[in-house]
Amino acid sequence: MSPLNGSGANPLRDPADRRLPRIAGPSGLVIFGVTGDLSRKKLMPAVYDLANRGLLPPGFSLVGFARRDWEHEDFAQVVHDAVKEHARTPFREEVWQQLLQGMRFVQGTFDDDDAFERLRSTIDELDKAQGTSGNFAFYLSVPPRAFPVVIQQLKKHGLADQSKGSWRRAVIEKPFGHDLKSAEELNKVVHEVFEPDQVFRIDHYLGKETVQNILALRFANTMFEPIWNRSYVDHVQITMAEDIGIGGRAGYYDGIGAARDVIQNHLLQLLALTAMEEPSSFDADALAAEKTKVLGAVRLPDDLGLHTVRGQYAAGWQGGEKVIGYLEEDGINPES
Repeated sequence: MSPLNGSGANPLRDPADRRLPRIAGPSGLVIFGVTGDLSRKKLMPAVYDLANRGLLPPGFSLVGFARRDWEHEDFAQVVHDAVKEHARTPFREEVWQQLLQGMRFVQGTFDDDDAFERLRSTIDELDKAQGTSGNFAFYLSVPPRAFPVVIQQLKKHGLADQSKGSWRRAVIEKPFGHDLKSAEELNKVVHEVFEPDQVFRIDHYLGKETVQNILALRFANTMFEPIWNRSYVDHVQITMAEDIGIGGRAGYYDGIGAARDVIQNHLLQLLALTAMEEPSSFDADALAAEKTKVLGAVRLPDDLGLHTVRGQYAAGWQGGEKVIGYLEEDGINPES
């Protein structure tokens, strides 16, 4: 039986599906690398948007962890400014004041044992003051090289332990390692501390409505599904067309590159969604099983150099405005 309903609607966007707008239970979020671009532009505004839509519990707590010499009030001001600039929903003072009650900041480096003890004390305090019930997710908004030390520190200080009736989660950002060997080593480190169902490997492309609509287009459309196979499709091109540069991420991007930043995650997800067989359901395990089959069947060329082209964007005009080239961006090595 098809996992999609007969209407052709996207089940992941169905307004009648009460699983989507449910309010989260008692919980808190700890963001490592909270001073970074991702946190300021995406994570903090997203937390506020959830609160503004009534999807966070009244006692939700947000803890920032970074090297900055901040007090709680300094951190709150940074979150406030990020929300005002980047949130997708209107700013409401009453929502902000409620969110503010659960905000804390812990200063320290990732190898600082005292800082992680302060983090544990902060979480214990929030459990009592905000009623978070020991439920915390740890968002690693940090470079891949910092993943192992943060994960091990969480284990060392008992922060990854789940007591009866509570949960702990690790949220890991891309890129996950810089090659297969490092990814496998990192995976081993993560699973020495967290069980597979405790780990969220984030790919925000999967939350995009257009991406989710691929499933509806394929499996709920009686016109496309019968001919979506090699007998009728000559080839498929996946294009990621963007009109922005690196946006101040020189330190990150010049060491990672586009292949690790978007191909091994975003574009391979699109490949899998485009080519996979119909899943038995929309459960995570069923979707992952079909995606794994696709990736296992991909045949790599013997000589990647003959089938790939690498480049950097040059100076020019975009949207009627003059823009600089990659090598002219602040922080980029001219020999890159």
